Amino acid sequence: MRSLVLAAGLLSILTVSAAAEDNRMAIDLPPEVKVDFLEHMRTHMTSLNDVIQLLSDGKIHEAGTVARAKMAIGAGKGFGRFMPPEFREMGFEFHQAAGDFARTAADLPEPPDAAAWAKAMNGLAQITMRCNGCHAAFRVK
Repeated sequence: MRSLVLAAGLLSILTVSAAAEDNRMAIDLPPEVKVDFLEHMRTHMTSLNDVIQLLSDGKIHEAGTVARAKMAIGAGKGFGRFMPPEFREMGFEFHQAAGDFARTAADLPEPPDAAAWAKAMNGLAQITMRCNGCHAAFRVK
């Protein structure tokens, strides 16, 4: 029991320490905007997962359709007006990468050959690179 209490104490110290070292830019949003924004970000994650699943099934055109409908420019909800310019730029790049992927996917053969897979994976990497960059740079308070 004593070791369990010690382990819990160490875990709480490490958790506080990790939170204290978070150097990402904190974005303070109005409460009602924060809820909608975080839900929208989860929708992007679900859409990205759908794209990956469709690619794994060899359905490149469908993956592009999802990227266009759910993540490309025009799929946003205008949250940029609440964000710092750096966030808006990264968000635009994310939406642009999704649109680029969708256009590329529409032109690839199904079933995909090796060259088509390479193009599809490069397009997917361009999207996830934007996700990773934004999540590494920003956090919501």
